[in-house]
Amino acid sequence: MSEPCPGTPLESFRVLLLTTDQMDYLWLSQLLARDSSIRWELSWVNAVSASQEQLHRESYDIIVWDVLFHQDDSLTFLRFLSRQHQQTPVIALSADVSPQFVRSLFQAGAHDCLTRRHLGNEEFLRALSHAVFRQRQVQQRHPAGPGIGAVNRKLFHEQLQQAILRAERKQERVGLLFINIDEFRRINSSLGYRAGDELICQVAARLQGLLRRSDNLIRIGGDEFAIILEKIPHNLSLVRVAQKVQNAFAEPFTLSQQQVSLTVSMGLATYPDNGVSADLLLRSANQAMFEAKFEHGNSYRFYNQKMNAEVNRQLALETDFRQALRSDQLILHYQPKVDVRTNRIVGMEALVRWQHPHLGLLGPGHFIGLAEKTGMVIPMGYWVIQRACADMEELARLGYEDLDCSVNLSFRQFFDKKLSETLQRIIANAQINTRRLEFELTESAMMFDREYTQSCLSQLHSIGIRFALDDFGTGYSSFSHLQRFPISTLKIDKSFIDNVTTNADDAILVRGIISLAHSLHMTVVAEGVETAEQYEFLRSHQCDQVQGYYFSPGVTLEAFVELLKKQQRSIEAESKDQKERF
Repeated sequence: MSEPCPGTPLESFRVLLLTTDQMDYLWLSQLLARDSSIRWELSWVNAVSASQEQLHRESYDIIVWDVLFHQDDSLTFLRFLSRQHQQTPVIALSADVSPQFVRSLFQAGAHDCLTRRHLGNEEFLRALSHAVFRQRQVQQRHPAGPGIGAVNRKLFHEQLQQAILRAERKQERVGLLFINIDEFRRINSSLGYRAGDELICQVAARLQGLLRRSDNLIRIGGDEFAIILEKIPHNLSLVRVAQKVQNAFAEPFTLSQQQVSLTVSMGLATYPDNGVSADLLLRSANQAMFEAKFEHGNSYRFYNQKMNAEVNRQLALETDFRQALRSDQLILHYQPKVDVRTNRIVGMEALVRWQHPHLGLLGPGHFIGLAEKTGMVIPMGYWVIQRACADMEELARLGYEDLDCSVNLSFRQFFDKKLSETLQRIIANAQINTRRLEFELTESAMMFDREYTQSCLSQLHSIGIRFALDDFGTGYSSFSHLQRFPISTLKIDKSFIDNVTTNADDAILVRGIISLAHSLHMTVVAEGVETAEQYEFLRSHQCDQVQGYYFSPGVTLEAFVELLKKQQRSIEAESKDQKERF
C-alpha cells in the first residue's frame, strides 16, 4: 500500500467482523493496523442474536463473516445476511477451500472468500479494498443501489416482517410509507423506458437522502416505493417523513437536459394500529395511498379518517405552540407538598400549563411531547425556572420564605451545553435561597451523556440546589443513579400509590422504597395521593411528604397563597385554643 500525501486525510471504512473467536478479532485487527493509506474501523460481534441488532443500529462498509458463526446452517444465514444488507458486501472467512464449497458461498451471496491458512496482510487488505471498489462501481452505475433501483417486492416483504417482529419483541411501533409516482406512464410514453429508468434512479437517490440510516427504502413496483421506519414514537414522526418527501418533489428532475416535474401520492400506516403482519400493513398503506390520489398530487393520507383528523389536529397544535412562548400563553400552577408528620404545606411543585386562546387551559399531556420533539422544551424549561424563581421571590415577600419549590428538568435540556451556566444566571438574578430550589429529574435525563450530566449537577449542587429523582421505580437503573448523582429526594410514582392499599406487591414496593431512601438519608415524596386510605398507609410507613388531589390539585399562585393563608389561620386558631385551655 502506498503512503498518503502529508496532510491528506485518510479514507475511513467501517468493517464488521462476525465471529465467535476473539483471536480472529485480535488477528485481523493487527492486519488492518498495518495499512497506512486507509483507516479501517473494525467492530466485532460474537453472537448471532446480537448481529442483526448491531447491523440495524449501525452502518458498515464491509462485513467479514466467519462461516462457523452460525454453525447450524451457515449458508442459510449468509443468504439472509446478503439479502437484508444488499448495500454491504460480505466477505466469507473459511478453512474449507474446496471449489464446491466456495461456489456455494458465492451462490449464497458472498462477494469474496478468504481461507485462514493462506491469509496474510496483503491478501486481506486487497480483498477489502476490492470489495469497496466493486461496491462503489455498482453504486455509480445504479445510484439507488440494487435494493432500491430494482424492483424487489420479496426483499421488501422480508424486511417489513423483520421490522414488525423486532417491534413486537420490544413493544415499539413501525411506520410504513407507501409512495406512488403520479402519472408516471406519461414519462415512459413520451420519453421512453430508458429515460423512465434513469428518472427512477434519480427519484430513489433523492428519497434516500432524506432518511436515517435505520430507515429502509425499497422499490416495490414500476412507479412505487416503500419506506419502512422503525422505532417511531408517534404518528407525527411518519408525517415528518411524508412532508420531507413532498418537499423533495417540489424541485423538478433533470432528464437529458430537460426539466421534469413529478408529484407523488403517499399512504401512511403503522404497526400495530393498522396491521400486525407485513401483508396487512402494506394493504392498509396501499388503500390510504389511493385515498391520497383524490388530492391531485403531492399529498398523503393515513389509513383511516380518524387518524387523519388526529394528525391534522396535532400539526395545528404544534403550530400554535410555537407562538405560545412568544405570546405569554404559558402559566405556572403549583401543587402543594404536605409534610406527613405535621399535615402542613412545606413546599410546592411547579407545573406548566398552556392557556390556549381557543382550546382553553391545557395540561402538559397536550404539549410537552410537542415541546420535546420540536426542541422548544429548552426555552420553555428556562421560562418555567425563571417564572418559578420570580414566584418564590413573591412568596418570600409575603412571608413564606421557608417553602421549597421543585421544578421539572427535561432530559432534552441537557442537550444545551450551556445549561449549568444559564441556570446559575437565572437563579442569581432572582436572588432566592438556592437551598429552597429543587430540580426533578427522570432517569432518561441522567442517561444522556452521563459525564456532562454529572458535571452539570455537581456545579448546581455546589451552590445549594437539590435534586429529586422523579417516577422512582419505573426505570431500569435507578440504584446506580442514586450512588453516582447528588440525589436527595425520591419521588414514588403515582402508578404505585394508586393500588397501594389494594395490591400487596405495590404495598411491598412502596415500603421498600421508603426504607431504601431513609437508609440513604433521602427524603421520600409520594405523588398522586387521592384518598384518605392512601395517606394513612404512607403516614404509617413514615413517608416524609405527599402531594395529590387528596389535598389539592395544581393551582395558580394566587390560589396557592390562599391555601397558605387558610393554613396559617388554622395554625393560629389551634394556638389560641391551646392558650385558652392552659
